[in-house]
Amino acid sequence: MLKRWIILGVLGSALVSPGEEPVYRRGMTMVKPSEQWREALPSGNGKIGALVYGAVNEERVLFNHNELWYGGRIAELPDMSADLDVVRQLMLEGNYVEANAHYSKKMKEAGFKGTNARYHPAFDLLVTTQTEQMFEGYARTLDFETGEVEVKWRDGDIGFSRKLFVSIPDDVSVMSITADKAGAVSGRVTLDIHDLKDAIDRNGESIDSPFTYKTLAEGGIVEFHADGTDGGEFGGVLRVICSGGEVDTGRREISYSGADDVLLIVGFFANEEASTAVPRLKKELAALEGDYAALFNRHAPLHRKKFNTVRININPDGPQDTPNEYLLLDAYQNPASPELVQRLADYGRYLLISSTRPGGYPANLQGIWNGDYIPPWAGFLGNNENLQMNYWQALPGDLEASMMNFFDYFDSNLDSFRYNAKQLFGCRGIFIPPFMSPENGVLRHTAPHVIHWTDAAGWLASYYYDYYLFTGDEAFLKNRAIPFMTEVALFYEDYIVKGPDGKNMFFPGSSPENYPTSIKERVKVHMNATISYAVAKENFSNLVDACEQLGIEPAGVKRWKKQLADMPDYQINEDGAIKEWMHPDFTDCYEHRHQSHIYPLFPGTEITEESNPEMYEACRVAIEKRLVIGLSSQTGWSLAHMANVYARLGDGDRAKDALDILARCCLGQNLFTYHNDWRKMGVTTTHVYGRTSPFQMDANFGIPAAVMEMLCGSTADMLRILPALPTEWTTGEFNDMLTRTGARTSASWDMENRTIEMTLNALRDNTFDLKFPGEVAELTVSNPEAVSESAYGNRYRSVTMAKGDELKLSIRLK
Repeated sequence: MLKRWIILGVLGSALVSPGEEPVYRRGMTMVKPSEQWREALPSGNGKIGALVYGAVNEERVLFNHNELWYGGRIAELPDMSADLDVVRQLMLEGNYVEANAHYSKKMKEAGFKGTNARYHPAFDLLVTTQTEQMFEGYARTLDFETGEVEVKWRDGDIGFSRKLFVSIPDDVSVMSITADKAGAVSGRVTLDIHDLKDAIDRNGESIDSPFTYKTLAEGGIVEFHADGTDGGEFGGVLRVICSGGEVDTGRREISYSGADDVLLIVGFFANEEASTAVPRLKKELAALEGDYAALFNRHAPLHRKKFNTVRININPDGPQDTPNEYLLLDAYQNPASPELVQRLADYGRYLLISSTRPGGYPANLQGIWNGDYIPPWAGFLGNNENLQMNYWQALPGDLEASMMNFFDYFDSNLDSFRYNAKQLFGCRGIFIPPFMSPENGVLRHTAPHVIHWTDAAGWLASYYYDYYLFTGDEAFLKNRAIPFMTEVALFYEDYIVKGPDGKNMFFPGSSPENYPTSIKERVKVHMNATISYAVAKENFSNLVDACEQLGIEPAGVKRWKKQLADMPDYQINEDGAIKEWMHPDFTDCYEHRHQSHIYPLFPGTEITEESNPEMYEACRVAIEKRLVIGLSSQTGWSLAHMANVYARLGDGDRAKDALDILARCCLGQNLFTYHNDWRKMGVTTTHVYGRTSPFQMDANFGIPAAVMEMLCGSTADMLRILPALPTEWTTGEFNDMLTRTGARTSASWDMENRTIEMTLNALRDNTFDLKFPGEVAELTVSNPEAVSESAYGNRYRSVTMAKGDELKLSIRLK
């Protein structure tokens, strides 16, 4: 601990100029530039992403547009409905290997050749700044509250600054280049295809650029356009505005010398002809103010409002602005510091805000930031875990715009999802592929575990009902949640098979990407996966509750209750763990990254310590098997998942352990998360894609979800305050977190004195149990009539609130 504080103390003093007081902010500082795009600092407005490398002399900013995908092929799905019974018969006969291959083989024989598209970079902004002496005082920073990236340094006695943000209201990138001495800014700027060093295949071999492209400069404007995407051309227009000095426009770039400051505004187009887009962008850019402060002040309040709806502070008394590089060095030797975990939680929130907006595509495997021409797994939407993890934080974190982005996208593709269900299985309702590129919802992948994992739609449907629970929005419940959940229910009603005992069976199915150890070949088509039961039960239950509340669909409610009555109980294996498959032919495989069978505990809410203590402990055993026996099979995102599971199990120290492992082996310098440790340290699986471990952002998004779950968990009828507080987080606070009870919750705690202060604000009428992290010694409430004893004992209280009520509680624990 002494070594840690020596390192951090020296570092803190290095960042503050003489006579200045350190200023706390939500953000990050780095003290060296990035060597590649994966270590650049991200900015974004939900559609446009920017990655700022941070070089002093030859700066590069990589831009992304979330609608830029290429290489996809949408093919007509053959009618496979008659083959469903064939596969079922093969499985009933125990011929699992043949069943595994049947659909894939038949679809290929029918000529099916669908392909998911790849997410690709847009282009780069290249800024060369004239330098005279060796740089000093270098730092690059990212402000989470505004999305502004700054690179600053000194060249001799002159201080320089480059600032950039991506504007929410204007859909442009804005960069200012300034100096603290008049006439000191000189350099040149252009737009170009993204660095072709990143044009490599998954084996690390160079490939040709997938696009043809061209850059032109004229009259203070630089144009870039390229073709080769699935939707047409793409590119951008750069407007250069100089204060003072001289400007020279070359054939492909603009140079400036002796300027007081320079403003660079970039507009973007995607899947549009350049002949139409470029004139439009020139006109739009000309209409914008040529003033950085004016543009920034229009953008910053919009971003800040989103970021500050919920605030968490688990590091109230510690250092706040230690550079990433030092935090990571410390985490490599010690448990992740509260400062690092705080920053990761804030960062994951910032990244989701910056990569999503209503009406757009959901955050993909890389959010919206990608520099690879052939990104790992194409950068697709991974609907069997990854995309769901991206949004775990959104509802408790009150990120409404991000959730509307999610709902808008899946609602817009319902016709494609219905087509999938009909063609593949002859079912009503919807089938959502576990892997898809976002421009179309039709299945395009023939791997057995893709075709036969039928639970993506049900898992995604849980967010629709949760939105109502968290917000109390009955109009959304009626007009969006119930219709989507009904589509899922229709599919299950047609797909479920009744077994000899009258209980429901789910086959063919799959427990995502895992395989049973009892079958010699690694078959990915299974019978009675636990996750299938859990997701179906959740959807039927939510649909029944929603419809009964609104007094609608009585015939449907009767059918869905019958389906629930026909669900068998979950099973426990000989090790005391919840089984991954509820069929004797399929035995558990612990050495795997997915934790799908724990779905009833997390992310589902069916199993709790109160509702089913035996199965609750079986889930604990199951996750321990993954972390101990299967540690070398884990990934960055699976460790984030584990942290959430341990939080749901009320084990804060084990949740923190999972975050410690993640921080030690799967974090980049800019705190981007990686699929695995690329350094061959033996902790996580070693997977190299191209020339490094795959960067994917799901763990970045999963970390704030875990932190929130550690501080405030909920079901529809129970709110758990500080349910999994790590020992070292002795003091802290959070404000305005949403919960499934409909109570907006704020709390501060001091575990050394065993005290908690809470405020609840009801967004809807509800009665629920409030669970404390220990036995209550003393409780004071602002409205005693709202609080009564709970049937669960002294650690609980029953709370009744009407919409609009506020309740304050002061708690002292024994």
